[in-house]
Amino acid sequence: MLLLGIDVGTSSVKVSVLDAGTMKWVASAQYPDTEAPIISLQQGWAEQDPEQWWGYVRQAIARLLQASVFDPLAIGAIGIAYQMHGLVALSAKGVAVRNSIIWCDSRAVAVGEEAYQKMGGASVLPELLNAPGNFTASKLGWVKKEEPDIYAKINKVMLPGDYIAYRLTGEITTTPSALSEGIFWDFQTNTLSEKVMQAFDFDAGLIPDIQPVFGTHGTLSAEISSLLGLRQGIPVTYKSGDQPNNALSLNVMRPGEVAATAGTSGVI
Repeated sequence: MLLLGIDVGTSSVKVSVLDAGTMKWVASAQYPDTEAPIISLQQGWAEQDPEQWWGYVRQAIARLLQASVFDPLAIGAIGIAYQMHGLVALSAKGVAVRNSIIWCDSRAVAVGEEAYQKMGGASVLPELLNAPGNFTASKLGWVKKEEPDIYAKINKVMLPGDYIAYRLTGEITTTPSALSEGIFWDFQTNTLSEKVMQAFDFDAGLIPDIQPVFGTHGTLSAEISSLLGLRQGIPVTYKSGDQPNNALSLNVMRPGEVAATAGTSGVI
């Protein structure tokens, strides 16, 4: 069986096929060749169009299949890695109501700090493991405060990888990992944080169905399978942000084991 991996990065989408039996690399492709644009309408703002990500996924898979070094019918599962902390907001019709506010956007710092103090400041850290800061919940709070007409149109919010899984399967789901990176998750109760939802005055109905990171997040429909040139019914069985993927690839699997990254941000 072959496995298809999709990495939704800030600069491009990369796709790879691995042999599940041997764990060896089979083929890879990416799109675009030059760095994807970031929309910055004001200093400190950074947005991308989720529809453009979907277009990049389709183009990257088309390039992958053009290589013709493997049988696409042998692909048995799809996994998704993605740029973390981005906000994707969908209408009831499943259409993005605005561009995604991505990880490097800094507009929501003050909104996050206000919510943090409302929750009691550092006293909430044992539950959230981080302050709302400039993460996804704060970005949604900014939209609620500054773009109320757009906020009123939102039916579901999700992370970038959730959106690509949705476009592949038609199923809108998220994971504890995604909600954690968005600072929506309570690690004491292993549930959606009531304190966060109350501090920002969010309706819990905005959050999609929560599924395990390793689980079934829908399957490819006949329409999408035909569009991509892949077999109908392939399940999306994994999706997680770039840093959890980093820890997984380094075999950091148990409490006490640590992975540290010094890059655009510092992550432990």
